[in-house]
Amino acid sequence: MQDVLTLQELPMGQMGEIVDLTEEHRQAIYQEFGASVGMTVMILHKAVDWLVQIGYSQVDMGSKYLKHIKVRPVTL
Repeated sequence: MQDVLTLQELPMGQMGEIVDLTEEHRQAIYQEFGASVGMTVMILHKAVDWLVQIGYSQVDMGSKYLKHIKVRPVTL
């Protein structure tokens, strides 16, 4: 079983699966980005706001949310 990381720790270009969202930010993350448990994510670009692919959508995500999204790296 692979380790669970925060989205902030996931290497750029590595696909991950969301396994948990912190309770206090779960609703905001879902409403702003459409992210929920079970969806795939990938960091496409790191800057002030990170470009993140969630499912088939690409969104600019502020770093304040990255630490509240737990992912498990996916190997293809």
